[in-house]
Amino acid sequence: MLVLQHHPTSPAGLVAEEAAALGVRLEVVDAQHGCDLPADATSYDGLLILGGTMSALDDHLCRHFPPLLDLVRELAARETPVLGLCLGGQLLARAFGGRVHRRRHGEFGFLPLRPTAQAADDPLLAGTPDPVPVMQWHDDSFDLPPGAVPLLEGDPCRWQAFRVGGSVWGFQGHLEVTREDALVWSELRRTLRDDAAAPALVTRHLADGWPATEKFGRTVARRWLRLLLVRSTA
Repeated sequence: MLVLQHHPTSPAGLVAEEAAALGVRLEVVDAQHGCDLPADATSYDGLLILGGTMSALDDHLCRHFPPLLDLVRELAARETPVLGLCLGGQLLARAFGGRVHRRRHGEFGFLPLRPTAQAADDPLLAGTPDPVPVMQWHDDSFDLPPGAVPLLEGDPCRWQAFRVGGSVWGFQGHLEVTREDALVWSELRRTLRDDAAAPALVTRHLADGWPATEKFGRTVARRWLRLLLVRSTA
């Protein structure tokens, strides 16, 4: 599968670990400063779009954003599995007509999210606990694209996950984060945002609530990756 990584400290994490266990090969593209999309991008069995420090509206910083929006729409038409996380989820919302808001409802930490009624029948989110704690670090937020299925809600950022059609999922949170990455992010948050409380906040959740977070991340990743495997053998 094709992976667009938009920051060195935001790798595929749990998704990569589950991919390795299932035998799914990752082709990772460094997209931090913009990139050229592979000429054969539509031939991959899946696309994973990861988070980054830029806005989903920063086409001037990331020249690949406009062609990426076209690509995800084409992949959706082909029913190719697409997963967008944080920035990736915002880009997917933008691709299908949802508005991205700069610096509205920013969040940090492991926050409780609520599955919607529609989540009960979703291929990735069926059986999700209410609530489920998911790692957040974002400043921007998105409105649901027209016709998208809402899957997770939160507060103050209401829309946390959605599905477009039967193969595209966007998440505001970082379900891919590992324990190690969360600790790195907490130190970055303290340095970059002068947030002295961040390390203790993250450490406290890792001690008490990490099993639920990790189980959710691995479950969603595994279910999504199995869709790729079905496609690759079809």
